[in-house]
Amino acid sequence: MAFFKGQEVYCYYEKTFERHYRDLEAVRNAEKPNLRYNKKLGKLYVELIQTLRHYKGKWAKQPLILEDWQKKVIAIAFGWEQKNSDGKWVRRFNTIFIFIPRKNGKTLLASAITIVDSLVRFEIGGEVVIFATKKKQAKLAWHGIEKMIAAHPDLKKDYHSSYGVVTLKKIDTTFDTLGRDSDTEDGLNVSVGVADEYHAHPDDSLYEVVESSQGAREQPLMMSITTSGKKITSPAKLMHDHAQKVLEGVIEDDNFFAFVAQPDKDDDPFDELTWFKANPNYGISVTKDYMERQAKQAKDRPEKLPNFKIKNLNIWTNSADAFIPYEKWQNLITGELAEDIEENFVQGFDLSITDDFSANARIYKIGRIFYAKMNYYIPDDNIDERARQLNVPLRSWVDQGYINATPGDVIDYDFIYEDMKPSIDYCDGVIYDAFQAKHLVKRFTEDGYEELLTNLPQGYLSLTSPTKFFKDLVKLNLFRHDGNPVTTWMVFNLIVLNGPGGNIKPDKEDPDNKIDGAAAIINALSYFDATDETSIYESRGLLTLN
Repeated sequence: MAFFKGQEVYCYYEKTFERHYRDLEAVRNAEKPNLRYNKKLGKLYVELIQTLRHYKGKWAKQPLILEDWQKKVIAIAFGWEQKNSDGKWVRRFNTIFIFIPRKNGKTLLASAITIVDSLVRFEIGGEVVIFATKKKQAKLAWHGIEKMIAAHPDLKKDYHSSYGVVTLKKIDTTFDTLGRDSDTEDGLNVSVGVADEYHAHPDDSLYEVVESSQGAREQPLMMSITTSGKKITSPAKLMHDHAQKVLEGVIEDDNFFAFVAQPDKDDDPFDELTWFKANPNYGISVTKDYMERQAKQAKDRPEKLPNFKIKNLNIWTNSADAFIPYEKWQNLITGELAEDIEENFVQGFDLSITDDFSANARIYKIGRIFYAKMNYYIPDDNIDERARQLNVPLRSWVDQGYINATPGDVIDYDFIYEDMKPSIDYCDGVIYDAFQAKHLVKRFTEDGYEELLTNLPQGYLSLTSPTKFFKDLVKLNLFRHDGNPVTTWMVFNLIVLNGPGGNIKPDKEDPDNKIDGAAAIINALSYFDATDETSIYESRGLLTLN
């Protein structure tokens, strides 16, 4: 816990340290035998960084003294190791994401870490590359590296700087820059890649160029130390969302380190406590006077407010909040429904394009409580590729029975139909979107189950009521689910689009922001009237909405 004016305050970035303690416990219990925490190694990083010196501002030429939170971050990020296929202990975290607001030492920290990492890992012929949208921008962090090396009593005797490249001669390690406007990207063999101002990168093309060049490196590292931004489709926002899911325990990614400093969703941006929670260096490099000036500008001039939120509070200005709060969703997990349950159910489908997820939600209503059992399907041949694209453990989920792998490289609708067919006589209704459903509808019809089918178009008119109903059921604690981690991941991804007249619908615009399970639940819930204890269809029958 951090202390603000003598009181304990929980800051979101504490989740990084909580994850560390969970991992330590998992290692002690032999749950993660391939990991270990090398405390001496983490401490070495901290000690060596503090031999470097500030190179500008009021602390110029003075030793770099790390704050407690910085020491913890560095010790954890670089102290953890994993055993590779050769039985050698190497770095655990190959991807590091540090999300901190302006004036919290972002560039300074990145520069210091790259220098010390090169010395500790001592990889002959190392290549450190700082990359940004413009090479000129990347030069800012590179400039810090050059100045720190030149000011160090030992390193300054062993370096050479020429044509924008710094070389530590003893280990033959270079520090260079790369931008989208660079003349060439050929011949890269990067050991450490640093994404500068990652929030400003329009896409992941440059990141992927650098990362793909690391194949021959034994202990590669990709590092991003960034603030928030305005573009919610940027790769930095996607990495931020992934970081939250890792810290929340929604997904596991043992090679991904995350430190996320941000206020809570409902915090007042003009409250000093909010400034404290968002800025781990509040009261040090981020002074109260500075924040008061920035906040006053944002209050007096509304056009300044978005920039204040972005740069000083680390809030994505256009970011939609998660529709279903993660903590609330986790509290609704129940055990498997009893096999002898007699109540009928409604099925909602969200069917995929040919090579992606399909989801089936079975909704049981028992008294006032709605229970969801989920089934997921994905082509077996595409699992590993999609896992890399989505940064989720699809293969592991298949092995654990959370996803059904259908044969081949396109979704097998016959497989889906045969999988649910044994229970079809207990089904009260099947709600689906006609898009991609033609073959499945044909199978239902051929077997005489046409009366069960209801087409639910995916527009505002059709989806507003069941989408709001879903949220209300969760809010009122009237919903239960089986704890399938795929569902949790997809519900956590769920955001909504706002239409005219207060209408809403799930946002499906980003094909990699998977919400199939949530969409299937919402489709199934359309069978029920959100304002009545009974189904509206009991009184007027099933309709097709157009």
